[in-house]
Amino acid sequence: MYPEPISAVALFEPGQEIIYSIEEAARIAQIPRRLIAVYFRSGLVSPAAEPDNAGWYFDDEAIRTLRQIERLRNSLGMNLTAIKLVLELTHEVERLRQELRFLRRR
Repeated sequence: MYPEPISAVALFEPGQEIIYSIEEAARIAQIPRRLIAVYFRSGLVSPAAEPDNAGWYFDDEAIRTLRQIERLRNSLGMNLTAIKLVLELTHEVERLRQELRFLRRR
């Protein structure tokens, strides 16, 4: 007679192919658009496509990177050179972890 009660709430997770305009990326990451351009020119973040051809669009990974850059810059006072090194080392550690997981499964 009555509808079944909802026992759990599904969490929203964006799809893998979602891209955001630079305006949306700036809003989500809570940083000015000009800083996104500075980070791009410094080699810290990459748009989803070449900006000259497709415009400034960013995926979820780029949004996470922008947030990480801001955290390193604001909380730890790192300059762009230090941030670039930290990001490179973080990516290398993740690559090595994936390789280790793969080797353990063999």
